[in-house]
This record gives sequence, C-alpha cells and structure tokens, in this order.
Amino acid sequence: MAIAQKLHTKLVQKLILTPSLQQAIKLLPMSTLELADLLNQEMVENPLLEEVPTEDLQPVEQAQAEKAPEAPTAEKSDAWDDADYEYFFGDYLDDSYRPRTPQEVKELPPIENTLSTAGSLSDHLMWQLSLQTSDLQLQEIGGAIIGNLDDDGYLVASVEEIAGMADWPVADVERALQHIQTFDPIGVAARDLQECLWLQIRHLSLEGTITEKIVTEHLRLLQNHQVPEIARKLGVQIEDLREHVEIIRNLDPKPGSRFNPSQSQYVIPDVYV
Repeated sequence: MAIAQKLHTKLVQKLILTPSLQQAIKLLPMSTLELADLLNQEMVENPLLEEVPTEDLQPVEQAQAEKAPEAPTAEKSDAWDDADYEYFFGDYLDDSYRPRTPQEVKELPPIENTLSTAGSLSDHLMWQLSLQTSDLQLQEIGGAIIGNLDDDGYLVASVEEIAGMADWPVADVERALQHIQTFDPIGVAARDLQECLWLQIRHLSLEGTITEKIVTEHLRLLQNHQVPEIARKLGVQIEDLREHVEIIRNLDPKPGSRFNPSQSQYVIPDVYV
C-alpha cells in the first residue's frame, strides 16, 4: 500500500479571542477598586507605563464643551454644615433616588456596546443563575426569588412565602437567596435598604470597619443628618467620618434600577484603556 501526500482545502468557522478582547473580558467584571489595584500593579511591573491624569484626556465631548462659555460654579466649603449633609446624604433623604448625571458615550468598541445593551433585571439574574449552578432545585427556587424582585432589585416576598410556593424547605430558600445576593448588580435581592448597602460593603471587603458599623447600627441617624451623634456613639471625630460617609454615599440604594427602561442611564467608563 503506497503512502501519498494530498492537499485538501476546507472552510471552517472558529471563534478566536484576540489578546485585546481577552483583556477586555478580564477587565469588565472588575470593580473600580480592583481596576485601580491592577493598574498600580502594572505600572510597578512595567516602568514604561505612566499614569495620565484624567484632566489631560480630551474626548470629543470635552473639546466641544470647552468652546461653550462656562457657567459660574459655587465655591465648595470644607465645613460640615447643613449643605455638606445634603451633599453626602441626599440620596437617602427621600424615596426617590437621584441617579448620577447621564453622559453620552460615543464610538465604543463593539463588545462594550453589546454589554451595555438594555435588558431586564430578571433575564440578567437568570443568566447568572444558569451559569453558576446545575442544581435543578436551586434553579427553581432561584427563579421564584428572581420573580419576586421589584424594579429596584428588592425582594418583595418573605422567605416563608417563597418556600410555600412549592413546599420547599425554608433553609433551601435561604441558601438560594444568599447565592443570588452575590450576583451582579451587587446589592440585589436585599430585603431592605440596610441589607442592600451591607451586601455592597461586604463585596468591598469592608466588614468590621466603621463604614459597616454606620450602615448596620446607625443608618437611621445617617438618614436624619445626625453625624455628630454618630461620631459620639462611635467615639471618633466628625472629620474622621468623612471617608466612610463618602463610601456609603457612592453605594447604590437601588441596584436594579439601571435595568428599568423608564430610568435609562448611560454607561460611564471607570477607566480609559
């Protein structure tokens, strides 16, 4: 039997992830703090990299804005007066959350356009649930929990009520709820504002800090502008609370609202690559 070499051609389709696409996929799920740590590490390892201040960047929108006359801005005060209280705690003073100012984002790469496409909160959570567990009962209970979330991402049914839907053990419902509370957006499936903020604090690894104590023990005082009283109870100076209050102010009290079509918001990048 003779051995011969032959040349064959065929057309096939393959999914190839370029290095830049792999890097984008790696960066997307990171929080702002994780991105900052990664960038600092890269600059330490690569001496050719340098940090460019944000103000040095000149996007199209900024260049156009520079042509328009600037509106006068009020000078900020560092004093802890009533205006400062309103600035720090304004998001928690009433039932309506004031979202950050929308900004238009143009000419984003295709992958970012795809990930920024509006979708329902339930679809987003069900997709994560299907990826993270193959347990059919956990998926069923998780689906029931997700189906009982309001537009802001809060659980509107009790654990006992959900357990009674199909005679599930309450312990299994609690386990499924704790699993879903680790999903994106962080803070989803909370039963009240305090739990919502605490889930985000846990995600930031701030357990055992003054920030956590303010949320778990003195949230009502925070909502009522009683910062001096919080400082007295914690045994710290008022100025020492500024950093912790700033962290709380940047938490999202309505994590599911960005999936609500009636409250469309634009995606603002945390980092320029």
